Amino acid sequence: MSKRPKRNPLPPVAPPASPSAPLREVTPEQRRRTARTFWLILLAFVAGIGMLVAALSWQGRAAREYAGDVLEVVQATKPSPNVSYTQKCLEARPGALPSGVLDCDVRVRQGRALVTLQLEGGRQYRLGD
Repeated sequence: MSKRPKRNPLPPVAPPASPSAPLREVTPEQRRRTARTFWLILLAFVAGIGMLVAALSWQGRAAREYAGDVLEVVQATKPSPNVSYTQKCLEARPGALPSGVLDCDVRVRQGRALVTLQLEGGRQYRLGD
């Protein structure tokens, strides 16, 4: 039998040299600043979401009020139950559409009026009988 030559084991790893800078200790002031920054970022995020919801709510309210005005104008003409037609809201109530409203139609079927608003973002709002 032949003997295998013995391998030299790896040399032992030397302990790491001491760091050039000592470890930093976090002070209570730094903790307070970090916590304050976290809460301010969280507050800004919540406030931003609140403003977005308020803007969409305001836009929806203006559209609903406009649809109600158009519906009142059409119903004031007392459409005949024997007539059915479709027209644009601007024909029934002249003036500019509210912001965010892309299109508006009035459908009268059997004397009942239905106002349909097409809003930005693919949303739709209907008001009527």
